[in-house]
Amino acid sequence: MKKIAVIIKNTTYHKYFGGLETHTKNLLESLSEDYEITVFSPKRELKNFEIKDGNIKYYFLDAKYKTSFWADLFKSNWYQTLLGFFREINKNENFDLVISISSAGYPIILNKKKLKDEFKFKILTISHGTAGSEFQSLINEKISLPRLLLNFPYVFYNILFKQRSFILGSDMVVCVSDYVKNELIKETGAKNINKFLTIFNGSRHEEYIKDFEKNGKLVLLFAGRVEKSKGVWEIIQSISDLDVVLKIAGDGSLIEELKKYIQENKLEEKILLLGKLKYSDLVNFYKEADLLVSPSLRVEGFPMSIVEAMGYYLPIITTNIGGNKDAVVDSKNGFLISMGDVTELKDKINYFNKYPEKIKEFGLNSRNFALQKYSFDVMLNKYQKIINDLIK
Repeated sequence: MKKIAVIIKNTTYHKYFGGLETHTKNLLESLSEDYEITVFSPKRELKNFEIKDGNIKYYFLDAKYKTSFWADLFKSNWYQTLLGFFREINKNENFDLVISISSAGYPIILNKKKLKDEFKFKILTISHGTAGSEFQSLINEKISLPRLLLNFPYVFYNILFKQRSFILGSDMVVCVSDYVKNELIKETGAKNINKFLTIFNGSRHEEYIKDFEKNGKLVLLFAGRVEKSKGVWEIIQSISDLDVVLKIAGDGSLIEELKKYIQENKLEEKILLLGKLKYSDLVNFYKEADLLVSPSLRVEGFPMSIVEAMGYYLPIITTNIGGNKDAVVDSKNGFLISMGDVTELKDKINYFNKYPEKIKEFGLNSRNFALQKYSFDVMLNKYQKIINDLIK
């Protein structure tokens, strides 16, 4: 059986994880039926060094993962620890393929040429975003000028050197949306564009027929990190005088502030905080909702919540940035709105109040798009093919 090493910054075993980590776990569980999978990740708050989960072995290294100009310049704790430990494990395992989730495998990729007698494996990088998009997200969030200037040296270094090194040093690069692929090619100046391939994130869509009969208020759902950058306050402002119910599924830095706001304004029946949910529990709220609202300020590669919601017949209202437009066709299965435009967001939400029949029309389109392009099986088959081509 062929052996694959996977390097990732965070996993579903860690306290704070999101769509990227869940997506990776689901993918690796399916791949582990045909390949031996070993995962390397920083230990962070975890106590265990090694965990065996089904056919997947996890190593959690006692190293701090830092993303900064100085951390990379002086070969950070993660850089040295990962490289040393990986070399020891690889002596016995002789991995056929290394998968780097975004830049996590940077130390291995950078040293592949230097250690070519040891590192005979192929390298596949799965990119969920770009360095330029991350910097644009900081600008969109309107962070303070000192913080922006503090981040600029790392962004400059990342775009000109680090990102180019691990992307161009990979044998193949899978991008989670066409947006990410096009931006990566542009930012890295890649000449061999044939090694870039888009594989959209896929979700398992159960056999399910939605009852579109509407009895009561319009139910909106937000699913994700409850952070300023996700546009949560924009949603709340947009529904201030609308007769709707908003359900917020997730955890994050805004939770306590939101609880206080809801209590002070007596909005307990209008805005419901569901907390961080397992996917099996979140599914019930997808089924109960009328539409998903995701007016993120972040330039995201391809949000999993959008794909999941589409599979449950939900129209989507989201920002016209990043990979969102790869999933949402404006006026077909949802609306693409201008970033930070509360008035436009309000108008699009109210559109479904005025024309409730559009919930069914848009919802059916969402479901069809999800089954045709964003199913887990479609995604898995594409990954299996590209892995087999790399290590045949």
